[in-house]
Amino acid sequence: MSVQIEKNLRINGDLTAGEDLTVDCTFEGSIQLPGHHLTIAKGSKVNAAVAAQVVTVHGDFEGQIEAEVVHVASGATLTASVVAKKLAIQDGALVNGSVNTERARAASDIARHRAAQKA
Repeated sequence: MSVQIEKNLRINGDLTAGEDLTVDCTFEGSIQLPGHHLTIAKGSKVNAAVAAQVVTVHGDFEGQIEAEVVHVASGATLTASVVAKKLAIQDGALVNGSVNTERARAASDIARHRAAQKA
């Protein structure tokens, strides 16, 4: 199942969801989608702190992203601090900010180690 937030909306706040989400509007705040996919649609403007399994940016994004995988599509603008295991940037995308894949890998290793200790 997937939820889409439509154009012509301006949202300011904190959003948490347990399913995939497409943002097709102006959004400011935080978005938490543990284990799910966030899509920033073309024409959208998002200024947020995001945590999701996968983030795909087609529009304009500013803020922080923590995800397993981040895709930045052609024509998209990403101005952010990114912590991700994988980052894919298509030709024609504009990316400005920091990218840290080692921290994501280290955090994942620590989580696996702690889970093994509990078992």
